[in-house]
Amino acid sequence: MFYLIGIGLNPKQITLEAKQAIEACPKVFFERYTSYYSEGGIAELEEACGKRFVELKREGVEQGFELILKEAKEEDIALLVFGNPLNATTHVQLLLDAKRQGVKAKVLVGVSVFDLLGKTGLDVYKFGRVCTIVAPKENFFPESFFDVIEANSKGGLHSLCLLDIDAENDAMMSVSEALVLLEKIAKKGGSKILESAVLVGLYGLGSAKEMVKAGKLQELKRSSYGVFPQSLVIAGKLNEKEFEALRELAGYG
Repeated sequence: MFYLIGIGLNPKQITLEAKQAIEACPKVFFERYTSYYSEGGIAELEEACGKRFVELKREGVEQGFELILKEAKEEDIALLVFGNPLNATTHVQLLLDAKRQGVKAKVLVGVSVFDLLGKTGLDVYKFGRVCTIVAPKENFFPESFFDVIEANSKGGLHSLCLLDIDAENDAMMSVSEALVLLEKIAKKGGSKILESAVLVGLYGLGSAKEMVKAGKLQELKRSSYGVFPQSLVIAGKLNEKEFEALRELAGYG
């Protein structure tokens, strides 16, 4: 059996079902290139489950997991993913691969940033497509995520923007860095979305130090909070209840 297990945003959020599955699996792997804990570490979960986990880098999950799936035909194997594993297409592909290889698979979901969007006070039914703001690299300047934001905005929908993670360098993009990048793209295309929208920074959701802060572009661009991972919401059309909630829950205005 192949277990694909979401381990939440901190070690205490793991479900009893997931903990029991981990304890029963002879081999347990984890990956941290798609996300991180907002508080605590893998060592705490290892202690709670009474075993050591093997870290897999991106190549091990995207290219080398076929051999692990073959082993799952003979013994139970688990892959642990921060948050909820089915939020990333990489992990959906693993389920497809398991199906094609005749390997039984079971998904155990975990708490993710998607489950905590209600803390912003925004209506979760009014969120549009999700995008990931990717940092530019040499000869690589992605901007397609801005198209998603514009399309959501035209429909009056809120945009959840996940922020880039560089696992190899142990670096995570901040809200302020994301806004600087988005502002450059907006100015180049003549877009006024950022200037007019209410923005909401999500800082370290799931941790004791989590923060939700709403404001305008210049305010959030100057803000610097040391809790990660961080995400950004670009609000669409707001109703009175949402305005009230943003003021009370996210310090807007």
